Amino acid sequence: MNLRRVVFSSAAGCLLCGALLSVGGCPEYLSQYMISERTGNVTFQFINTTPFRASFSYGTWDSLDRSPPGTVTLLQLRLAANSTSTTSTAVCRRNAAIGTAEFVARVLATRADEAANFDADAFGEVVNFSSAPSNSDAAALPTEGTAAGREVLIGRDFSCGDRLVFTFVQDPDASGGFRIDFEVIKDQVRDRP
Repeated sequence: MNLRRVVFSSAAGCLLCGALLSVGGCPEYLSQYMISERTGNVTFQFINTTPFRASFSYGTWDSLDRSPPGTVTLLQLRLAANSTSTTSTAVCRRNAAIGTAEFVARVLATRADEAANFDADAFGEVVNFSSAPSNSDAAALPTEGTAAGREVLIGRDFSCGDRLVFTFVQDPDASGGFRIDFEVIKDQVRDRP
């Protein structure tokens, strides 16, 4: 019963969006979000331009898979000051994020936070920036501030196979004193004519 409701909701959403698109009422990115191919992986990479360690959780999920909540890929990282991470891979899904309330809710709903090596101090809706020694209890806590989480969407911001690059920047005008910039490096094989 629930599965039928989810399938019907997604199908109805696609039909409604398609109808609205034909009369100019549905944003193109929304239709792309709903119908974009979701096979393969996406790659994450992080650049920390700040003088502080950045600690955070990130991953992918399908926001439309709600009843029951669909699978989430949860990854975590503590990234040293003024450094670039190696790349990490996640299953390609509609939503990719660092933090955000919806990502955190999906992790909790699917109990992904019960995995081995879960880093509770690096888990939340924001990125924490710390100047505490890396071996201290405050190593992943926001001793210097935070950056609001950032979500990107398939179809509008990326395609499967792309590299998602997030850059942490100190910004006194941003809430928490830091911001996250985003760029995508397109998959050359997939985008070839």
